Amino acid sequence: MSKRDKGPASGSGLNTNTSNISPQLPRNSLEKINLGQSFAEYDSLLRRSGIYVSTPALLAASDPDRSKCFFVGRRGTGKTAITLHLQSNDTRCVLLTPELFTIGHPPMPVEAFVDTHQKPFRSLILAFRRALQAVMLSAWASDHSGHSHAVPDELRNELSLGQKETFDDLVVDSVEEIFRPIVEDNENGWRSIRNRWKRNQSALSSLCDEHDGRYTLLIDRLDENWDGTDTAVVYLTALMHACLQISAEIPWARALLFLRENIFERVRAFDTEFARLETCVVGLDWTEEQLAEMVERRINLPFNTRLALGGPTWNAFFDDGERSKTMILEYCQNRPRDVLTFCSLALETALSRKRQKVSVDDLEDAKRRYSDSRLKDLGDEYQENFSQLSLVLSKFYGLGRRFTLVGLDALIQKLVDDGQVKAHCSSWIYEYRAAEQFARLLYSIGFIGYWQSGSVKYRSLGPQDTTPPPILPATDFQIHPSYWAALDLQDALVGDIQQDVEFRQAGLIQELPGARNLSEYSGDLAALETLLSTIPVGHAGAADFEEWVQSVVELCFFRSLQNLEPRSRDLNGRVVRDLVTANRALTGFWEMIRGKYGSVQVIFECKNYAKLGAEDFQQAAYYFSDAGGRFVVLVFRGTVQTSHYEHIRRISSEGRGLVLPLTERDLLVFVRQAKNGKVKEDHLQTKFDEVIRRIS
Repeated sequence: MSKRDKGPASGSGLNTNTSNISPQLPRNSLEKINLGQSFAEYDSLLRRSGIYVSTPALLAASDPDRSKCFFVGRRGTGKTAITLHLQSNDTRCVLLTPELFTIGHPPMPVEAFVDTHQKPFRSLILAFRRALQAVMLSAWASDHSGHSHAVPDELRNELSLGQKETFDDLVVDSVEEIFRPIVEDNENGWRSIRNRWKRNQSALSSLCDEHDGRYTLLIDRLDENWDGTDTAVVYLTALMHACLQISAEIPWARALLFLRENIFERVRAFDTEFARLETCVVGLDWTEEQLAEMVERRINLPFNTRLALGGPTWNAFFDDGERSKTMILEYCQNRPRDVLTFCSLALETALSRKRQKVSVDDLEDAKRRYSDSRLKDLGDEYQENFSQLSLVLSKFYGLGRRFTLVGLDALIQKLVDDGQVKAHCSSWIYEYRAAEQFARLLYSIGFIGYWQSGSVKYRSLGPQDTTPPPILPATDFQIHPSYWAALDLQDALVGDIQQDVEFRQAGLIQELPGARNLSEYSGDLAALETLLSTIPVGHAGAADFEEWVQSVVELCFFRSLQNLEPRSRDLNGRVVRDLVTANRALTGFWEMIRGKYGSVQVIFECKNYAKLGAEDFQQAAYYFSDAGGRFVVLVFRGTVQTSHYEHIRRISSEGRGLVLPLTERDLLVFVRQAKNGKVKEDHLQTKFDEVIRRIS
């Protein structure tokens, strides 16, 4: 872990000058800087030493004696970066990315779990705990392969399960086992299972001495498979209680859960025992000093002689250092991902102008590009809670930067009468028809602040600051400056909006494939969700399944994968590939795939059956070429098995490329996210990471 100080970062020939006088830099120093990717999962710089800033969340995650289990923050506040740091510094860390939060058939009606003191909810906690312990036991056994005799007899079955099954499968099997006697009203059967699992827990606790090192489960990226249902909230709440119990009761084990704030708020509202969890929560807040240090550490990386942190590095590369720092940090709402994005845009502008330092003018010119990106990201972040939120935000286009309560009330009344909003936001918009409720919503997502007594208060990033100040007679509401440019807001106070005034059509442009409008796009996605269940597995439905996969790719990946060609042949007319797409991604997952495997073309091979064999992977690998690239997506109707990774490992070890298996369930996740308006590739990245880890 990097020490947070006012001295220099690690490196040779360090310059220890800590004055605020800007040193003379060698010519073209600005060209050497690479600030990295703002999305942690794609950021190779996070593998470098001296890059991390010591924040309270990072310290708590790294120190088991702090007894913190839950790390909560908004999107882009550093959750995934912490998991990467822990994994790179501790071989006893195991990453879990559960996908069971879209489970379709809970063991009992959701109402049965409302009282968290009763048997159904307590049984759910036991099921999650058993699954977590099996994974933990498997991790311990892999490090102590020569000490298998040390595993007590009562744990051997648990060890076998942990080695054979995924975490999701372990949870599903455990839930089924412990709820069967509950459904059958078999009290003795339930007690027998519960007591057996508790004996296993006791045996596990004494298996290892904590001084030999603690094993840590890192549970991250839950939002990728989060569908927002009450069932998902129940499952997540039980998982959190299981994490807390394991961390408190097993001396050599910890379970850390990294959670988006909007999902965390659902648990807070549901759980009657939330006080137990809240004492173990860490917010991912950043101070201005820590954010500036983050940028300075990245600036220093390419140089042998590194300037001191805490001002000298910043002043060397930014004109008018304090002013530029204030411009960036206030504009980015003190969020690390946004700070990196804004600084990278300003750096690009400065380089295009052949500057030796980033000027204030470069920052001003970067604002528009950043503002557009930030507005899209905000809508994407909260789409699971508020479907098509981006549509509502786009209706602010061309209006004023500040609103009175009366003006905000007039706006919400127009919104609930708008045809597009009625069609796509009816699931939530009417709950916020009162201006005060609408203001609280916009405050909670960071879109507006409360203007009172000559100053404005925006909410901070942490989970403790979601409640806005009280609305006073003189309270106005100001949209955060980071959205002004994207929405072309006027420097005006809106006191009223006439109901016959039309919303302007420009602003946040919906990027949709095939000249579709939003209604057509949403309808096509909804149709895809239901269509899959009508396609029979096997040869009879093969052509329909290929068309279904093509539609998913067209509707969900159109920003990166274009020029789709189904059933294409090679130059000699012999090789038939189900679907070929042109990879034109400039950022994100598909750009990484193009750089790593040369995949300017991405092939999707479709198998309308559940069991894959060696010949299926061999056929996919046959499509690799120097011209098109060495990456193929293999879509099928079953679940990924351990044997599949052996085939992928063999193909990869021969230097031929990578085959990525995706199931129909994965594609349904992409459809659901697109339907909600989300622009995310995290689920793809997770599937890719899982394959790489299993074959490494």
